[in-house]
Amino acid sequence: MSHTPSHRRELARQIAESLERAASIAVATHVGGDGDGWGSAIALAHHFAPRGTRVRLLAASPLPERFRFLLPPDTEPLGPDELGLEALRSAEVQVVVDASEPGRLGDFAPHYRPERTVVIDHHAVVTRRIAAALALIDPDAAATAELVYDVLQATDAPLSAEAARALYVGLVTDTGSFRYSNSTPRAHRVAAALIEAGADPEGLYRPLFANLTPGELATMRAALDSLARDEELGLTWAVLNAEVARRHGALEEYEGILEQLRNLAGTEVAVLVRELEGGEAKLSLRSTGSADVAAVARAFGGGGHQKAAGATVSGDLEGVTARVLEACRALLESPPERRP
Repeated sequence: MSHTPSHRRELARQIAESLERAASIAVATHVGGDGDGWGSAIALAHHFAPRGTRVRLLAASPLPERFRFLLPPDTEPLGPDELGLEALRSAEVQVVVDASEPGRLGDFAPHYRPERTVVIDHHAVVTRRIAAALALIDPDAAATAELVYDVLQATDAPLSAEAARALYVGLVTDTGSFRYSNSTPRAHRVAAALIEAGADPEGLYRPLFANLTPGELATMRAALDSLARDEELGLTWAVLNAEVARRHGALEEYEGILEQLRNLAGTEVAVLVRELEGGEAKLSLRSTGSADVAAVARAFGGGGHQKAAGATVSGDLEGVTARVLEACRALLESPPERRP
């Protein structure tokens, strides 16, 4: 067991007690939910449902296929249709994990009630925050899964192997398999505790990382074929138009492409711009050094971490790409001590 840091202990206890008292819980993560968001949400379902709590998982956007193996049996996340909205409205406690800004909740956002809302997140919020009765928000945590672990440790039930697996997925995906700078000593201690509780690193590898289809591989190849560089500034980028997704199938997650861009020697900032249907483009930005890509994302209406951020922008692919590259160049041209 890894002990909860003292500054989180009281809030973790209060949240644990709130969830233990509730007869029904609705748990949601952000639009475009990733391994940390879904791993954290599913771990809560595994922990509280066996205690008799009615737990409903909400999907502001579809659950990626590669995380479905984590779901409890006969559990299907509910989308923002009438069934999903009623599950949220009727829940005694409305839980949000891995997000603390209302704009990240999609069509569910207007239906949260502050007096019933609990937020657990590790993102630093610089804009409007979700109104909540209880909020455990700590950017020092390696992942939201670490904070959910703290909450579950404060309950009177042991951590199950199923919950441990889900939390381990959250931790391993958000730390880049413990390669990123958020791979703190505490993150490793939590990972060890999760393995002791039943998470199997080797058994989780294939469903998480070795599951590409030929179509997905073709999409990745198309992105890498578009790769371009500003070697002087250390800026690497790729662009995907909507036709590629129509031809080969869109990826559920684009982290594999970003990983290749970021891994190119000399890269300080990696950018993927992909065209969406409906006249929008999705920006994904990664930093390998001191550059704060969240500052660029915020300028385009998005957000994220210093080293991983994104935004959705209205406009044509060529125009959006030119604007984001201009912003990234301005960031990289500024002296390190004056960067946001």
